[in-house]
Amino acid sequence: MNRSTQLAVPFVIMVASYTVNGDSFAADKPRPWTERRIADTGINGINYDVAPDGKHSAAVMPVDAPEEPKAQNQVIFLQNFFDEVRRRTATPR
Repeated sequence: MNRSTQLAVPFVIMVASYTVNGDSFAADKPRPWTERRIADTGINGINYDVAPDGKHSAAVMPVDAPEEPKAQNQVIFLQNFFDEVRRRTATPR
């Protein structure tokens, strides 16, 4: 029987595949489930939970910082804009 389990390392969800054969249990080396860390809310407690079926989990993730605004270094000139709109929307005669 092949399964995986989730472990908690500070702000990282780790998973490990394992096998159960009769009374024997063998686990593979734990690995990060994702490269992203769980959010540090500063509140004592767990910031994630695993569903009873072991197939789903929920975690509080940090919000990505917004990108720096890019410099506007282009100018677009529209010539004869309304003539082009009329040309494209004209009904055929």
